[in-house]
Amino acid sequence: MGVRISGKYRRIESRSETLPIGLRDETFESQDLFRRAEACIMRRNYDKAEALLADALRISPDNATYISYHGLCVGMLGDLSHAEELCRKAAKLSPMDPIILVNHGRILLEEGLRKEARALFSRAYEIDDTNAAAALELSGMGVRRQPVVPFLPRNNPLNFFLGKLRHRILGYKGLGWKKL
Repeated sequence: MGVRISGKYRRIESRSETLPIGLRDETFESQDLFRRAEACIMRRNYDKAEALLADALRISPDNATYISYHGLCVGMLGDLSHAEELCRKAAKLSPMDPIILVNHGRILLEEGLRKEARALFSRAYEIDDTNAAAALELSGMGVRRQPVVPFLPRNNPLNFFLGKLRHRILGYKGLGWKKL
């Protein structure tokens, strides 16, 4: 269960080689609390996940991954200013960890800061292009259409209002086209 066999050389590798870098030096108890909190986050049970992560942070208070997920839970429970503070702290501790950037972006998205969130998701995807969370968040934000009047800037009032009109006429809704 804690050991896997490498396919190419058929050698046995330790459990710590399969864990993310930030979790390799942690105790078994804090890792177990984190894994249980991750499962709660997947089920959107942020209350229980926040309590589990608080316990994990008592054991290892400087783990950036724990701090980041704790910030995500706090933000999803409604305290966005404290959540952003926690995510910034985690990003300072580990600036090249994509999941920390994704969690910070999720908090910014909850605050309505789409441009900053997209920048963090893109940075996380640049660091690790196999990161499913970053790719999922980027695809969920969608792709912007070209401005209606291409020689004018996007933020020009004419482009703004014509874009809204185009959106209403075409009836584009989410992933598919609205039936008229």
